[in-house]
Amino acid sequence: MNHVYSWREAPKAQFAVIGDPVDHSLSPQMHNAAYAALGLPFEYVAIQVPPGEVSQALDHLRELEYRGTNVTVPHKEEALSWCKHVDGFCEQVQAVNTIDVRRRAGVNTDANGFLATLGDMTPSSVLLMGAGGSAKSIARALVRDGWTVRIWNRTHEKAVDLARLAGAAVTDEADPTGAALILNTTSASLQGDDLPVLWERTVKDAIAYDLAYGDSPFLKVAAEHGLRTMNGLPMLVEQGALALEWWTGESAPRAVMAKALEKGPEKPTGTKEQG
Repeated sequence: MNHVYSWREAPKAQFAVIGDPVDHSLSPQMHNAAYAALGLPFEYVAIQVPPGEVSQALDHLRELEYRGTNVTVPHKEEALSWCKHVDGFCEQVQAVNTIDVRRRAGVNTDANGFLATLGDMTPSSVLLMGAGGSAKSIARALVRDGWTVRIWNRTHEKAVDLARLAGAAVTDEADPTGAALILNTTSASLQGDDLPVLWERTVKDAIAYDLAYGDSPFLKVAAEHGLRTMNGLPMLVEQGALALEWWTGESAPRAVMAKALEKGPEKPTGTKEQG
């Protein structure tokens, strides 16, 4: 676990991740390893910010001359309202996850960070589970890139809203029939819960992908059914690399960042919203 600062007691540093909770985040160890490798005199810390206090916290970090912050749950929407400059994608999904504090500018690296981990996969069919902030950006990006997306969520109305936003379809069951990619963006893995996936309907060579960056019941059951599995560590590296490059103009040392995460967490963790 990280040492976590409350925002009112934030130390002198240059970069941070803000969230609630945030003690699980692997971003500090990853970013600090990257800055050391690049010879940059920067420090990255974890800062706890309760809901409703994001604007105050970011104002305070700006006074402390922080350069940038990453934003994790549940603050991606609240942080958007603090920013004065955001790109079109942030406006579409109504969320930011990376902020240039000095310029009050925000971007969202969820989609590009995720898509980079798919490599040369040919767009096909995906069953996406969840409807939180990460799901919004990823669903929209997948549809944009030619994927056929079906959305399942515990709260059906949220799935309907996301499908309307992204141009996707809704499914009443977590049915992976025909899906080359079965993607979990829910908080189930963080809570040690399984999901009601109809695993017997999976196709050969399908990939089960969990945005949590540890082992999870979802990935365990998927492996038992012969599926290939991926967790969220590669996405974390890509998101972090994109943020570092945007903040500093330096080329991110992705191999160093991945190396810093090799030990990983002891249980599933990540930056996902409740679906």
